[in-house]
Amino acid sequence: MARPLLKTRSGNSPVEFPFGAFSDAMNPDRKHGPGGRLTRCESKARLRAVVASAKKRFLTVGFRETSLDDIARDAGVAKKTLYCHFGSKEQLFSAILETLGRTWQEQLRHIVTSGGEPVDVLERAALHLLDIGTRDEMTQLYWVLLVETRRFPALSAGLYQERGRLIGIEPLEGYLRAAIENGELEFDDVELATEQFVYLVLGGVRARMLLMGTRRPSAARRQTIAKQAVRIFTAGCLTR
Repeated sequence: MARPLLKTRSGNSPVEFPFGAFSDAMNPDRKHGPGGRLTRCESKARLRAVVASAKKRFLTVGFRETSLDDIARDAGVAKKTLYCHFGSKEQLFSAILETLGRTWQEQLRHIVTSGGEPVDVLERAALHLLDIGTRDEMTQLYWVLLVETRRFPALSAGLYQERGRLIGIEPLEGYLRAAIENGELEFDDVELATEQFVYLVLGGVRARMLLMGTRRPSAARRQTIAKQAVRIFTAGCLTR
C-alpha cells in the first residue's frame, strides 16, 4: 500500500512529501520496523545530512554547478531520496533558505516581544539583523542568489514572498503595527516602513560586503550602525 502524501509549500508550488518519511523523522524513539526500516531518529539525521551537504555544495561551487548527484553522494543517500523529499534542486535550495528564515524569525520575535521603549527594541532588532545578515553563510547565500536568480528565478522563493516581501521579518512588522496602535510610532504604510528599516540597517553594509569584498563589521561597528539607523528611522515616526 502506498504511503499517504503530505503536501507543503516550497516557493510558489506545492511539494509532496511521503507522510511516513516525515513521521519517521519527527519521533526519535521509533525503533526499526519490519525489514530494518530506519528509525525516525535516523531519518531525521539523514535529512539533516542532506541539507548540510546541499548547503555546503551551493556555497562552495554555486547553484548551477551543483547537481543532485553531488548532493546525494556527499550525504550518502540515493538520488531518488532527494526527489522524494524536495522535488527538485530549486526546491531544495528554497528549503534551506526557509529553514534559515524560520530561525531568523523566531529570534526576531523574541527580541520584539521582550519589552522596552521603541528605540531600545528597534536597536536590539537592528543588531540582530546585522549579526545574522553579515555572517559568512548569509553573505555567501545572497551572492548565490545575485548570480543565479536571473537564470533560476525560483531560487528566491525561500527568501521572498510572492509580492516581493522578505520572509522572516513578520515579527518586526507586527511590532511596528502594535507601536502605532499604542501611539508610540506613526506612519502610513507599515509594510513599507518595515522594509525600509531592514534596508536602512543592513542594505549598505551587505552591498559593500557582496560587491566590494569588504570584511564583516566588528561588533562595535555593528552597534554604531544599529544606533544611527534607529535614530534616523525614528526621527520621522517617533511620537514622544
